[in-house]
Amino acid sequence: MSVAVACGADSYRLMHQWNTGSHWVRTGVELIVMTVMLSRGRWALREGGRHRAEVLESFDRLPHDQPVVLLLRSFADDEGMASIQTGSMKYGPWGADTDTEEEQLRKAVAPFGTMVALGRPGDRLPQVGAGRHYSSDLEWQRQVLAALDRAVLVLLVCGPGRSLRWEVEQVVARCDAERLVLIGVRDAAQYESFRGALQDVFPKGLPPTSEDGESWRKLWEAPTTFVREAVWFDADWTPHITPLGSDDDPAFDTGRLVDPHAWVKSAFPLAIRPVYQRAGLNPPGLPSTRLPRPWPVRTAVPLLAFAWAAALAVPPAPSGGDILTLLLFVGLPLAGMLWGAWRGARGFHILLTLFCAGLPLVLTLVDCFAMFVLHASEPLVRNPLLAPVGAVMVVGALLLHHRDARMWRASLAYQNTPPRRGAQ
Repeated sequence: MSVAVACGADSYRLMHQWNTGSHWVRTGVELIVMTVMLSRGRWALREGGRHRAEVLESFDRLPHDQPVVLLLRSFADDEGMASIQTGSMKYGPWGADTDTEEEQLRKAVAPFGTMVALGRPGDRLPQVGAGRHYSSDLEWQRQVLAALDRAVLVLLVCGPGRSLRWEVEQVVARCDAERLVLIGVRDAAQYESFRGALQDVFPKGLPPTSEDGESWRKLWEAPTTFVREAVWFDADWTPHITPLGSDDDPAFDTGRLVDPHAWVKSAFPLAIRPVYQRAGLNPPGLPSTRLPRPWPVRTAVPLLAFAWAAALAVPPAPSGGDILTLLLFVGLPLAGMLWGAWRGARGFHILLTLFCAGLPLVLTLVDCFAMFVLHASEPLVRNPLLAPVGAVMVVGALLLHHRDARMWRASLAYQNTPPRRGAQ
């Protein structure tokens, strides 16, 4: 990564030294160079991680007290699992996490145990994510069975056609249905190919892909990823299919819990939430109970309210019309945002941050522009408390994004039930 950054910086410096005589040409070339170097930087991060990836001596020699999550897949899907998610249009192409999708999957199932998988023969380096064991053609089936018998969770990536028939037959014969999760990847065609070839092995078959119907709705900002949906089973092998990002479960608010920057890591656990519940586990990063309102929120909301009250109460006294204007365009929206942030309503902390941190900044910039560019004799915004009040507002806005505040809002979204009176 450092090499990529150094190359990008050097290229940028050279571009400025190159006198093209046309600024737009130079700017266009700079953007192309920066785009290429950013892309190569993400590639360098992935390749660097492969040098540090864990290689296992044998599955049957893993510590007996170490819980294991077994990842079964067709080697043809390794490149897709090793891809790094691109950001959605909302956040930009490089806004996403730099973990590969397999790394995100490993973190998503970390509460169950250590994720392991067979390595692809001929790998120059192991992929990042599951710990790899490289086995011979004579030994690989025995190693799979050894891992299968002790795995607390089995993840089976739905490969094309009959490529995984032996693995599927062994999983159905040796595993409880509640320990198995199928992962739909690439596109609907690959899942349907897997389903058409192997659903006869499953006692109650497999459901059609969720992308063919309207029973599930995906969030509009969902990025495109290789991992797309999950199939989990009841104890009697009744299957359930859920796309990543489904927001149809009334038990929690998916939109407030998924992270578009790390889609697989945050959305996959929610798609198989019953599997976590049956194991007595909680999705990583989510609180197990509804949390009380934390001190950053209890501090930030009154602080912001008093700061705005001080800013609006500064003389000269406004006329009746000015008071009405302030109430309509500042007071009422501000009161609504403060109430929403106090209650933990979705998005209100962001609106309040923009309103309280952004507006003083804009006013300060306007004053600076007037004084230093237009050479105004006095500031356009005549408020002596602008600077101190603006600083207080920035502090309040930062408190709303404190880790404790984020965990509290997550607990409200995940434990989506009305709080008991007096609990907050």
